[in-house]
Amino acid sequence: MKLILNIKQNWSILLIILIGIIFRFIPLFNYEFSHDELSGLSRTVYSSFFDELTNGVKLNDTHPALIQLFLWFWVKWFGYNEVAIKLPFLICSILSIWYIYKFCVEFFNKHVGIIAATVVSCSFIFLVYSSYARMYITGVLFSILLLISIFKILFSNEVKTKDYFLFALFAALCAYNHHLSSLFAFTTVGLSFFYIKKDRIKKYLLFCGLAIAVYLPHLPITLYQFSIGGIGTQVGGWLPPPRSNEIYYFIKTLFGCGYSGIAVMILFLIFILNSIFKLNPISKKQVFLFWLFILNYVIIHLYSVYKNPILQNSCLLFCGIALIVFVSSFLQNFNNRQIALFSSFLILAFGFQSIRKKHLFSKVHVHEFEQQAKIYLDVTKNFGQNSSTGIFASEEFFVDIYQKKYNEKLNYITVYDSAYSSVGKLRNYLKSLTQPYIVLGGINASTTQIIKEYYPYLYLHKEDYFSNVLVLSKKKQANEDVSILQNKSLLNSALNVFTDSKKALTFYNDSTYFSLTSKDLKYPFNIGVPIEQIDLKQFQSLVVELSYKTDSILNVADDKLCLSVSEEGKEAIFFKAENLKEYFNQSKTIHTVYLELFAGSDYPKWLKNKMKLSFFLEKNKLSHYEIVNFKVKTTDYSPTRWTLWD
Repeated sequence: MKLILNIKQNWSILLIILIGIIFRFIPLFNYEFSHDELSGLSRTVYSSFFDELTNGVKLNDTHPALIQLFLWFWVKWFGYNEVAIKLPFLICSILSIWYIYKFCVEFFNKHVGIIAATVVSCSFIFLVYSSYARMYITGVLFSILLLISIFKILFSNEVKTKDYFLFALFAALCAYNHHLSSLFAFTTVGLSFFYIKKDRIKKYLLFCGLAIAVYLPHLPITLYQFSIGGIGTQVGGWLPPPRSNEIYYFIKTLFGCGYSGIAVMILFLIFILNSIFKLNPISKKQVFLFWLFILNYVIIHLYSVYKNPILQNSCLLFCGIALIVFVSSFLQNFNNRQIALFSSFLILAFGFQSIRKKHLFSKVHVHEFEQQAKIYLDVTKNFGQNSSTGIFASEEFFVDIYQKKYNEKLNYITVYDSAYSSVGKLRNYLKSLTQPYIVLGGINASTTQIIKEYYPYLYLHKEDYFSNVLVLSKKKQANEDVSILQNKSLLNSALNVFTDSKKALTFYNDSTYFSLTSKDLKYPFNIGVPIEQIDLKQFQSLVVELSYKTDSILNVADDKLCLSVSEEGKEAIFFKAENLKEYFNQSKTIHTVYLELFAGSDYPKWLKNKMKLSFFLEKNKLSHYEIVNFKVKTTDYSPTRWTLWD
């Protein structure tokens, strides 16, 4: 009877949790490991706890130890099964829905809890990260639990010693989970001193000390990780500096992505403004949550701009929780019907965006590493066991996971093999292959052009949000699709080349030749093209091809094919070069150099600032050879992987 009564009283939140479970568990048996998950799992191979802590965390990771150590213990019991590994994180995701509801009910009211829980239950970003066996969704749960415990200390009439212990526990768990959930804990504690009652300060400080003491053993690892740099592009990483309006894009993503995210943002803004205009007083709790989000965001943004980029959606989820509760709190005076209608709207908007637009059940959980294995095995099934080989942009451990899963042996190399370490070695390896098909997993556009010299035809191209796999063939295909391989020329008309010696030459696709001798200056030709005139879209790759003729590698000396992006009259903000001798092919007299530019996150800024794209040759005084062709092409290189949050 009591159970029935509880269900009756809480049917709305139980329904929201049920919807959240459905969204998370329908694709459960189709989940594939991402790169980050496989990277974490690859560091679980150490035999002892000390080795795992030293090699698996300190020396080869950039995150605190908690989740890595959990995985180390977990795989010993359950192996590398996707469902088994992801299940604890999915459970944490479900618990997050319940506890954000409990937090809101206790410190605001049930209506606030319904709205906040709906966002966490159905928003696309929470659905994506709920299945990642990483520290994001655990950090969300720990952050919520920390807020519950610290709000009890700050705003409850009566505080139990248990609440202080729970505060210390969840603060320490935040610190051990992720460096930015650690920041969330730190800023939460810092803000709390503006709100805490005087008679609670001593006891609070004591348990703050306890939380610090629990974290102290990890401090040497943290300091070491901070000393070796970050993930920004300026230190060889992949994450660019944030845009000035990055906060807008995060909030839009937090509340649904795309047009649904914009619609939800506008509605929340209307509710907030309506509450302000009605002169409803803003409570201390609301102010606390607002500043908690702003403080975390500003610190992360400034660090990303002036030190090293770390700002990304996944790492903002911790403070995003504070923002969700803050905006939801402005609906606390709505009636039951209004809350039911708005919650239903959120579920429909989030559901449409996740299922229809983002393909939650079919594409979002598809990753390159299993796809390359599946496609490889499909090729061997269709054409024979020895019909295929592979080149994969992954570690051997990643491939081995799927060799064991499918009980099949794959013939492949990775980008970390010696055969891939130089253009010459790669060409020799490709030359030695007898298999009619080659499977490429995550190989960049310029290297694909080299591989095309030996496997010129496209058999299959499979692309999803996190997957880009090509199957190339030596044999011409009946239904050939060359779009990924050939593409359109950069310019429709002839390309004018201006030399330092005032010579002028026009290169066509079938081309003539241009002789370079010792008399030519350091930069014998330069091609400058305004970026806005280039037939290039964001998230495409631009591939430059320069073919030269010589019978000796000595003739090219240390000449370089260069590419730069610059604003008129200013130094280049982007520069890339390839040595011609690296592309010298001993068995041929004509050699082709490839140079790639990826139009990534900075590309809109380049367009806005009217940047110029320049191609030029840096020539050694003694070198002499003939340029016989010059082409610039655009290639679609897995554009969907860069548009998940758009």
